[in-house]
Amino acid sequence: MRKIFVILATLVFVSACTQMSAEEIAKKLEEKYDSVNDFKGKISYTMIGESGNITMEYEYVFKKPNKIWMRNEKAGTLIVSNGEKMWIYDEKKNEVFVMNVSKMPVNPDYGKLVKEMLEMYEVKLLGVERVAERECYVIELKSKEMNQSAKMWVDKEFWYPLRIESESYGIKIITEYKNVEFNTGVSDELFEFKIPEGAKVKTEEDFGIRKFESVEEAEKHVNFTLFKPEYTAGYELKEVKVIGEMISIVYEKEGRILTITESPGDELPKLSNSEKVKIGDEEGVYAEIFGNGMLAFKKDGVMISISGQLEKEELIKIAESMKP
Repeated sequence: MRKIFVILATLVFVSACTQMSAEEIAKKLEEKYDSVNDFKGKISYTMIGESGNITMEYEYVFKKPNKIWMRNEKAGTLIVSNGEKMWIYDEKKNEVFVMNVSKMPVNPDYGKLVKEMLEMYEVKLLGVERVAERECYVIELKSKEMNQSAKMWVDKEFWYPLRIESESYGIKIITEYKNVEFNTGVSDELFEFKIPEGAKVKTEEDFGIRKFESVEEAEKHVNFTLFKPEYTAGYELKEVKVIGEMISIVYEKEGRILTITESPGDELPKLSNSEKVKIGDEEGVYAEIFGNGMLAFKKDGVMISISGQLEKEELIKIAESMKP
């Protein structure tokens, strides 16, 4: 009996010594991603909420740094991007929506999460499970700055995520990768879309969206006083859009986005799990939505919303610096 106990204890000890740590798994993921130039397969997104479940599945091809080809056969939708421009083609209606996406991160690239894993998240190994007949490490990611967490199933042989689960604002999002192939040498020609003959072409302007070089130029096209932050936490202006009666100001820092929207209004939005905050003498609300902090408040008849991967205190500091 004692011999059996010793053997079992030895096996447990050896297993513990040979088990990889969560940090080592994260490093392996990053090394694998760095060695990849392109990958393809199938990807599905499932959103689970109080109103039910929605699942979308695409065939996809991704090529670094920002090129995608995705097709949902059931819906008849084709999405193509060469990294500068994106085409969304509705095959059934023979309509194509064209938009500029320069520097915007696109799915199905999981690289951003991998790169930020050790910097922005506390990583914990939960165990080993099988997904799609593959052995996977299961790791938990908890944000160091925000109340957000996710689970990732990492293929033990090929070191890429087979499944990612996250939950925020009452909605669970499940992303699954299937039949993935790496470095297939896909041609850049795949990511150039030729508009079919007779197709109706729509651009952002068809939806009332106009772009401007500066906040001051955009203000000339709305009928309310625009507020501009003097403090942006090191984020630099990327783009300004007028969307109907709303202005969207986007800032960028090291691939992260800070968005400020402004429009006429006096009623604060009702955000789930929000808390009241003070912006100077004004009352506002703060909530965490899909991994981003969101702060909303009103000022002189203008409703202002600020969102990004920033702590509440930083968002308040930005809000307090806003001047007409």
